[in-house]
Parts: sequence; structure tokens; C-alpha cells
Amino acid sequence: MPPETTNEALYTGNSMRGMFVPGETLFLAETPFETLQKGDIVAIFSRTPYYVHRVVEKNTDRAVTMGDNNARPDTLPLTPDIRFRLVVLARGLDGTVRQVTGGEAGMMRFRVQQRKRKRRGFAMLLLAPFRPLKSLRIPARRETRFRDGTVQWSFGRIPVAARTPEGKTVYQHWSKRLFFRIPGPAEQKD
Repeated sequence: MPPETTNEALYTGNSMRGMFVPGETLFLAETPFETLQKGDIVAIFSRTPYYVHRVVEKNTDRAVTMGDNNARPDTLPLTPDIRFRLVVLARGLDGTVRQVTGGEAGMMRFRVQQRKRKRRGFAMLLLAPFRPLKSLRIPARRETRFRDGTVQWSFGRIPVAARTPEGKTVYQHWSKRLFFRIPGPAEQKD
């Protein structure tokens, strides 16, 4: 579903996690295709729902975009005829507004996130033999619901995981998956 105005958008999903948190408001600016740089983050409205990804390659007539946590770039390139906006600011869940880095600084951040993604994948392979022990994990019972439908679970004051409106569970850190479990759909409060 496109945002009500193209000046702001609500971030959901996991592809840009580390840069944004589900539920944050992104402020968008109209910008010509020619001024885009590698490392800039754009909201692309060519599909429904719209998506927010980083420009990882660019030449005069097309740009390749990719989520910071994705393993592969997007299949559809960004071209001058596609409707998009540059993400310039983000307002966190606590109300603080921060600048969104692009250009070379954005590419550095992209590379860091890619390394983290690869380490998480390797750690999950190493931890696979321990999955049968998941029933021994501590239940995270404190639940917080956000307007966009995201539900976050905590253990005391420790945020553990969130479930997006699409039903995808995202842990705050890979280690949280080892020690905590969140309620399944049948166990959730109404």
C-alpha cells in the first residue's frame, strides 16, 4: 500500500534492518535520477507494496538496488521512468529524527551489514544441531503492539523479537534466538 503522501513512508520489513527499525517514519525528498549516488537509500513505488533499498550500482540510465540484509540485488533495476524518492531523514520510535547517510558513507554501512548477514548465516549453520533444545528457552511475555501491526516481545526490559504485520519474526540479535522464545500465534494475547 503506497503511503498517503510521497513525502513520508512507514518502514516495515527486515531488508534494511540495522539502518531502520520497523515502525519508523522515513522522510522522502524528490530528486532527479542523475543526482543519485551509490550508497543512497530510495523508496521505490514501482510495485505494491513499495520498498526501501540502497543503490549499490549506478550508471547513466539505470541503478541496481539491494536491501542491506539481502543476499542478492533486486531483479528490477531502477530507471529514470520509475517513481522513487530519496530517503533523507528517519524518525525513530522514540521520536528522535536522524539524518540518513548516503553516498560513500552509505556504501560503507552497506558493506558492514553484508558482513553481519554472512556471519549470522554461518552462526545459524553452527547452531542448527541445537534446535531440538528450543523448548528450554525462556518465554518472552511482555508484548508491545504498534500502530502498523508490528508486535514486539521483551523479557523484562530486554527487547527480544518482533513480528511484522506480514507475520515474519525478527529477533533483535541472533543470540536472543538461543535464550528466548516468543509466543506462537495460538499463544498470543488478543
